[in-house]
Amino acid sequence: MTVLTEREAPSPDGINPSRARRAVRALYTRQTLATADLSAPLLVLPDEAPKAGSLPGAAPLTAVPPTVGRWAALGIHGIKVFAYGHDRDGRASGALAPGNRMVAAVTAVKAAVPDMAVTTEVCGCSWTDHGECVLRDPGGGINLDATYRLMGAMAVQHADAGADVVSPTAMLDGSIRAVRAALDEAGHRDVGVNPNLAIHTGLYGPFKTLMDTDPQSGHRRGFQLEPGRADRDTILQARRWIDEGADSLTLQPVMTAADVLVRLRDDQRVPIVAYSTSGEWAALQALGTSGTVEYLAMLKRSGADQILTFAAETAARHLEACRA
Repeated sequence: MTVLTEREAPSPDGINPSRARRAVRALYTRQTLATADLSAPLLVLPDEAPKAGSLPGAAPLTAVPPTVGRWAALGIHGIKVFAYGHDRDGRASGALAPGNRMVAAVTAVKAAVPDMAVTTEVCGCSWTDHGECVLRDPGGGINLDATYRLMGAMAVQHADAGADVVSPTAMLDGSIRAVRAALDEAGHRDVGVNPNLAIHTGLYGPFKTLMDTDPQSGHRRGFQLEPGRADRDTILQARRWIDEGADSLTLQPVMTAADVLVRLRDDQRVPIVAYSTSGEWAALQALGTSGTVEYLAMLKRSGADQILTFAAETAARHLEACRA
């Protein structure tokens, strides 16, 4: 009687490498990652900013049109816009100033590439002089009503400028409901709301340094999910966001939360964006382009509908070269 070794045994469920010739493997192989799966962060900095280019997509306003034009030519169809705040004060006045840097950036993107899907960050951290996501009352407590009004007004302003989706960042229960209501009241019922599911991590560091969004004191741990409970709390928070009116969700970071992404996908049917953050970009460079693309493909397999990554352009060029 012939006994098959483990290596020789036929696979009951998939392609057995020892039984599949190259042509057969090619026949059955599925594309694991496409450029259309990638979105890019656009970090809009002051003119003549010395740190422009320190992260991919970090550029002054004048460089926005050629940047998004280059991405569109590669097949990248989505961006998320972050703006370096100006005229910062305790009321985040600059966030609502007519023609501010965020508004100018969204307008420039839509003028250059009208079909680009534009998501904007809605948060006070770039606009408050204390660097916090929320507004404070005179006693130092969180002024929730004022914060909700700020976030709602920012969302409407971004939508007026052409944003397709707004992304509230501060993890404040009630904020998604307030943003959705403000958009609906302003006639922007077709603008999506994509809140963050932000896990506390050190992988936001390069972004916070570049955009000057570190709070003057303390940290944002109270506005983020605890990493030790992320596997459970992320699911609960996602359900709250959906109940409040969210249309899609963003999970960040994902390098250290791939397990959370899988659980979130199993629990939710709405679109999920996996945000590979600035600290991940720094780590991924050690993997090289091929390793980075493998990592991004893993995020897609794990359940991401879209991957927001500083490596979007690098990965898109690699995928284009592989097709040639």
